[in-house]
Amino acid sequence: MAIHTNHTLLTQREAAEALGVSTRRITDLRRSGDLDSLDEGADRVLILADSVRRYALLAGKGGRPYSPQMAFGALYLISGKSVPWLDAQRRYRLGQYVRGAGAMDLVRLTRRRAQMREYWCRDSLKGKVRESIRISGATGQLSGLFHLMPGTIIEGYADLPTTRQVIRDCRLRLGAEPTGVRLRTAVALPTHDGLDDLTPMPIGVCAADLAESDDPRERRAGVETLERLLAVFKDENG
Repeated sequence: MAIHTNHTLLTQREAAEALGVSTRRITDLRRSGDLDSLDEGADRVLILADSVRRYALLAGKGGRPYSPQMAFGALYLISGKSVPWLDAQRRYRLGQYVRGAGAMDLVRLTRRRAQMREYWCRDSLKGKVRESIRISGATGQLSGLFHLMPGTIIEGYADLPTTRQVIRDCRLRLGAEPTGVRLRTAVALPTHDGLDDLTPMPIGVCAADLAESDDPRERRAGVETLERLLAVFKDENG
């Protein structure tokens, strides 16, 4: 039986039954960041049901997920951004793959770019969170790019040291509601030469984040934007 707290949680066995895989596979999916979990101590791990639903939607289609470097590369390419962390051969190969992909293919292929966690945050500290991460999704002024109303959730990317500092300094609480911060921790977060490290993420990354949302409006806005970006990319690189 699912355990209900502020989020619906599943045991590893329940998650395995829901996805039709082994518990060992669930462990692998947790370690890869495909499933979100809470460590309850004493070797007890609980899986967030929302992440199981997302994985069921995205997994098993469209080929093997890209590495974080390649995932960011694909989303930067369709945003018209440079990808200096990839050599010329890998950029060419990635461009070939992207030209043959659809919007949902891209969502599936890039899903391992970062590990997402949702946190409760004091309203008085949300500004500090926003100033510490690279905002994404429909946070603040980004909402206008997707014709969405600005939300109350601060969403964005950070590397692991920054994530740990933000959690500590802003007193974020994992698994508590209401969700105030949606933080995506990336092991290969691109840097911007000559730009502020807190420059918002490119539109392709923001769109992919929205395309994974449980909110139908956000999901539709993200997918439609990816379709538009892909059409332009294919037209310019056909």
